[in-house]
Amino acid sequence: MVWLEFAPYDSHMRRMLAVCGLIGLLGPCRVQAQNSDLALLAGITGPRGQVVGGPNLVASGSVGASGQINYAWQAWQRAIDLYIELPLVFTGDSSGTATTQGTVSYSSGGIFFTPGARIKVSPQSRVSFYAALGGGIGTIGTTQVTAGATASVVSKRNTSPVLDFGGGLDFRLTRLLSLRADARDFVTHSGFGLSSGRNRWMFLVGVAFHF
Repeated sequence: MVWLEFAPYDSHMRRMLAVCGLIGLLGPCRVQAQNSDLALLAGITGPRGQVVGGPNLVASGSVGASGQINYAWQAWQRAIDLYIELPLVFTGDSSGTATTQGTVSYSSGGIFFTPGARIKVSPQSRVSFYAALGGGIGTIGTTQVTAGATASVVSKRNTSPVLDFGGGLDFRLTRLLSLRADARDFVTHSGFGLSSGRNRWMFLVGVAFHF
């Protein structure tokens, strides 16, 4: 009789303890939750260097379109915030070479993936500035066309280690959405994409989603 009388009370207490334990587990997780953001940006890639090798060879760089998808999560939140970011950049810039022997080479487009760190300072609630530094790999396609009796077309992709540095600013429209401007330099080895220049400046604007 005693067991039957106290069984409902015991079952109720067990459910209450289980709920309290779940709240206790979820509480610290909410406090330690990361503040992530996802940026979608578009802009231009600045011109690169030129190569002139006598009367037969000319290589030049041009301004082209570029885009960036950048996911970042907050690793440290203090007066200065630290983020780990994963920027993926697409470029549409092009360059080419031509010789009097009938060989034309050109490159178009590139992909850069440079994981790194971002440091953010927020002097106002709606405005924040950041600096970024990362490193990774870049790839760009090249095509060589040879005319004449033995005409041929050879396409391949070149790769290069890449150093990425730059900065930007965020202007918060809402708690979940901001406008972002970003300027970066992607440094590659010389000759990457048929250009003597090592630097690829990119200026982009777009939106960032915060969650």
